[in-house]
Amino acid sequence: MNRKTGFRKWWNTITYGDTKKYTKFIAWLFFDSFTASIPSSVLMAVIYLLLAPVLDNSQAYEQKPFWVITGILVIQTLIYALVRRRSYLDICVGHVSAQQNEKLKIGDQLKTLPMGFFSGHDAGELSTLLMRNYEEIENLSSSIVANGAVIAIRLLIALIVLSVFNVKMTLAMFIVIPLAVPFAFISYRRIAHTSAELIAIQQQTAANVIEYASGITTLQAYHQTGSSFDRLKSDFARLRDDSKRQEKAGGSVSMYGRAILFSGIAIVMGFGAYLLSHGEVSPFFYIMCLLASLQVYEPIMQLFVFVVSMARMNQCVDKLIALKEEKPLVVCEPARTTEHSDISFRNVSFGYNKESSVIKNISFDIPERKFVALVGSSGSGKTTIARLLARFWDVQQGEICIGGVPITEMTQEHLLSKISMVFQDVYLFKDTVAENIRIGKPDASRDEMIEAAKAAACHDFIMSLPDGYDTMIGEGGSTLYGGEKQRISIARAILSDAPIVFLDEATASLDPENEVLIQSAIDALLKDRTVLVIAHRLQSVMNADDIIVLDNGKIIEQGTHDSLLCRNGRYAALWKSQQTASVWTIA
Repeated sequence: MNRKTGFRKWWNTITYGDTKKYTKFIAWLFFDSFTASIPSSVLMAVIYLLLAPVLDNSQAYEQKPFWVITGILVIQTLIYALVRRRSYLDICVGHVSAQQNEKLKIGDQLKTLPMGFFSGHDAGELSTLLMRNYEEIENLSSSIVANGAVIAIRLLIALIVLSVFNVKMTLAMFIVIPLAVPFAFISYRRIAHTSAELIAIQQQTAANVIEYASGITTLQAYHQTGSSFDRLKSDFARLRDDSKRQEKAGGSVSMYGRAILFSGIAIVMGFGAYLLSHGEVSPFFYIMCLLASLQVYEPIMQLFVFVVSMARMNQCVDKLIALKEEKPLVVCEPARTTEHSDISFRNVSFGYNKESSVIKNISFDIPERKFVALVGSSGSGKTTIARLLARFWDVQQGEICIGGVPITEMTQEHLLSKISMVFQDVYLFKDTVAENIRIGKPDASRDEMIEAAKAAACHDFIMSLPDGYDTMIGEGGSTLYGGEKQRISIARAILSDAPIVFLDEATASLDPENEVLIQSAIDALLKDRTVLVIAHRLQSVMNADDIIVLDNGKIIEQGTHDSLLCRNGRYAALWKSQQTASVWTIA
């Protein structure tokens, strides 16, 4: 096990945070394995009953012991059926339920993490982390613990029983075990060293597959599907080579350990023959030891099989522990709420890394039910301000308040319940149109949802789809046009009915005809709400109560459209260039 991972954290992770319930699962799995091993022990007794008369002519076969053994097997069968049923239900129902609860906890934690976490972890890594890693733990944690306990008990019973008859023969049988087990630990260390690299390659390959599938249209448009697929093939080749390297790293060492165990049978046979020739053991005990050696060595062989699995599982555990220890956005206690929707930024500074700042000591207010626009060139900090308002990141200096309450003192649920967001890049989920709109208000009735769609001018095109509102949308909205996706996004915002509305150039993807339709919907959305708009086309924010002009993370101008034009500054220059561009044509 990795030294950095304490046993308590390790155990808490493989038991999905519910050690008490999971211990019961392990207990039933142990009883399952133990009762399943009874017939092999009974077989030894049957062999004794069969061989005893052969070795001693004075003894005769008796039926009674065989009937007793038959009765034991019948009872074992009944007990095993009951135990197996219980352990099976625990695995299929209880075990999966515990895993589901743990995944939901992880999901709740992910909601509390800053967006910086997600920008540093791609989709392939997160999907591998939350799906494959838990599958590894699920497949191995139950079998390793339960089977490990059974192996230990089998060895202990064999050691005690055989020692009663002859200590020398018992030592001959067990002497190879301490010689072989160290090779299992060496193999584990080698495999553990390469497992981290292999898992990293698996995550990268998964991310590249997702990227390739998502960008297939662009790749086809530029005739790059072949070269990109070549890169993907090289990723799979790396994955294959590293998998081989891991097997070679641990497999060659574990083979030595297995060879030593196999030699134990020869040692038992040779040393037993020596003791037999000197009259120290009976022929019966000699035969029993030969048969018992198979029962003793076979479980230990399983340890070498578990080595690879254990190394991989511990790597998965380390990854999940690291995820659980990610620092969430802290909410100052006690959490506060507010009924108001005025916004204030006070001396706010922020940078995505320590080397550079995107926002530099800005301050401004958005009064309740007022319309404020952020304008400026690309990279000036407009989108970052909106993200800080939604607390996707925490500011490094200064304070952001809504209704006079710092957003760091609100729960994320309360904060986001006050904000409706319409982004320029709309993401729709692989679900029905209705459910994509209901993201704005999950408990909305169908009539409420349809009214929101009508207000967003998307009801008509939705009804033209094959199944109307029940039409399935492709992942990311791939089956819809940009303007259609944008209108569904606005329908979400209308349905959520939040007091604060943030628009990131909501009409950017619309053609002129749809822009006229959607503008009236936006006007209805903005009525009696506090509005923050990121605008690239200045004509769309001419009627704003306040326009904030940003440049390089600083506020350089602020005022109404007319007052800013009169200043003949940066805003006026942007307005003039856009007016000139609007009449541009291809010669």
